[in-house]
Amino acid sequence: MIPEPGSPINARGFLVFYLPLVATSYLLTATNPLLAAALARTSDPAAALAGYGVAFALIGVIYAPLLVLQQVAAQRLLSVGDLTPVRRFATVVAIVLSGVAALVAFTPVGTFIFERIVGVHDAILDEAVSAMTALWPVPALTAVRALHQGRLVAGHRTRPIALATGARTGVLAVVAFALTTTPVGAWLGAVAFTAGLGAEAIIVSLSPAPTPTVPELSAVESEGEDRLLSFSTPLMLNVVLWWTTPLIINSVLARTPEPDCSIAAFTVVEAVAWFLAAPVGQLQHASLALVDCRARHERVRRYAAGTAFLVTALLGVLAVPGIREWILWTGFRLDPSLLEPAGLAFPVAALYPVLYGHRQYYQGLFVRAGCTGLVGRGAALRVVVILAAAPLLLGPMGANGARLGVTLAVVGLVAEALFLEIMARKHALRRLDRAPPPLLEGT
Repeated sequence: MIPEPGSPINARGFLVFYLPLVATSYLLTATNPLLAAALARTSDPAAALAGYGVAFALIGVIYAPLLVLQQVAAQRLLSVGDLTPVRRFATVVAIVLSGVAALVAFTPVGTFIFERIVGVHDAILDEAVSAMTALWPVPALTAVRALHQGRLVAGHRTRPIALATGARTGVLAVVAFALTTTPVGAWLGAVAFTAGLGAEAIIVSLSPAPTPTVPELSAVESEGEDRLLSFSTPLMLNVVLWWTTPLIINSVLARTPEPDCSIAAFTVVEAVAWFLAAPVGQLQHASLALVDCRARHERVRRYAAGTAFLVTALLGVLAVPGIREWILWTGFRLDPSLLEPAGLAFPVAALYPVLYGHRQYYQGLFVRAGCTGLVGRGAALRVVVILAAAPLLLGPMGANGARLGVTLAVVGLVAEALFLEIMARKHALRRLDRAPPPLLEGT
């Protein structure tokens, strides 16, 4: 049931809405450790892990603009109740970006990007190009998935999202481990990821959801295409920069004394850390769908902060020496050359949940309030800080590339968190106090 605007949000209402999204996050982020575990069992695990990590980072940058469709579709339905312009927009962008991915996969463009821009060579280069030949359909599948997830969030139908993600994870696991007996390397991970995403896209597209009841709008308020781009562009910038971050960090790690081990260990730590941080990954949906005034913000933020601190505490416990090595060895059977640097990076990654949870909650709040420009500026600030910190930390921390990579990610998230907190007080909360957010307004 969709709550009336301004009605109270209690703990039970928050949990009913959010728990399926927690399950979704766990199932979604489980894909990375599952794939890492499968790739670690191939004939050349370091090259396979590193090659897939680089290829996945690049395809993430390519399909990232389509991830905003979740928030744009939900905002459009909550404001107007009409998804037609968003659907047309998604179709055009999906075709273009899948075409770009195919260009990277099947022409010398891919080799140029991986070798000249990212800086990988030899076995890692071959594995990355091989993975791209199976990842190129991902943008189109992401568009279908994101559009219908936004529709379901607006209708407060979060359970089908969890069901679809569970199917995705199951398909991915079956395909990945079925292929470990073949000498396919990073291509294994790419095929499994694409197959799982396809299953998820089909299920969410077939799941029904009620259309939210919205107030009657003026002709200007109900316009779609002419304001959709200005509203969406900062969100696209945000997700592109988010997915560019691991590619930037991998590029830095490619310049460490042992790039293979650095990228491979960083890929494993990221997979485990983001899986464990899963409960905070969907907080943008909570603030977007549940917050329409300052009173609701205070209540929902309290629940969100509690979730983030509990998950951070859990990661802190799991980062204790002995426990972290057991997790990494049991899950990935890492070679000692990868186990030690991955273990040393784990305590730094324990900060991910509280910083990521803050980011997700406030970005959803800004979308709800129509302040999407601030979302893009926060993301740009985070990347600038990472780029500035990279040359300063490369020398003293280059011997442990995994810890260097995680530290760069944390430094960027801290800068973004400070910016979002300040801007929320100055802009977003004031807009919520004045009136319901204007439809698709950029900042």
